[in-house]
Amino acid sequence: MSRLRALLDASPVAAVALALMREATGRTEPLAPIVPTRASALRRGRRVGFWSLSAGAGTSTVAALVAHRSAAGGEAPLLVDLDRWTPALAIRAGLSAATIADALLQPGRERDLVSRWSAVPFLPGAATLHATFDADRVIEITMACAADRAVVLDLGAGADALDPAVLASLDRLCVVTGARSAQLQAAFCAVPLLHRVPCAVGLVVVAAEAQDAARIAERVGFPLLAPIPHD
Repeated sequence: MSRLRALLDASPVAAVALALMREATGRTEPLAPIVPTRASALRRGRRVGFWSLSAGAGTSTVAALVAHRSAAGGEAPLLVDLDRWTPALAIRAGLSAATIADALLQPGRERDLVSRWSAVPFLPGAATLHATFDADRVIEITMACAADRAVVLDLGAGADALDPAVLASLDRLCVVTGARSAQLQAAFCAVPLLHRVPCAVGLVVVAAEAQDAARIAERVGFPLLAPIPHD
């Protein structure tokens, strides 16, 4: 194969192909080879929450993505859906299992109620959680179920999802926003709610290139944790 490639590279065909490539792409050099990325794992004991002021920004998707990427990196965190009104992670996982609401009612059996989403330990949410939410018990449950694992919390959307006790248990709150005007407006409106949050706050921008995400983070006033471009 290498001999054939050397022969083709030395032929006039190679020059014609290179000229066509330059004309079609506007690039003077071939594209760099794609190098597979290595998944990064969350540190054991790390507690990270994902939240947005308005629904539809991709909060649940990003939380699940982080949990699964960490598992691929060798450390599977506990993923907990704390969306009190519209929990959707179990639907995406195709699971019908015990929920965080069930765990609240069964002290001492929390670990037995944890499901698995592929390699990720998972505690699904419940649409009735807003009626029975107890921040201290939620923290107790997540700590008991996680043991020494990292924890990824999908807090859902809305100002009422910013429970002070839950936030105080986090190492970092990741605010998720998209690049659409309504999503950006929600991100700016969220800033006053986050001034006194007792944990580090960063921004995740979905459906935006790195440069655009950096500009958005600069305007919002939070450090950019990650841009997630269009798939």
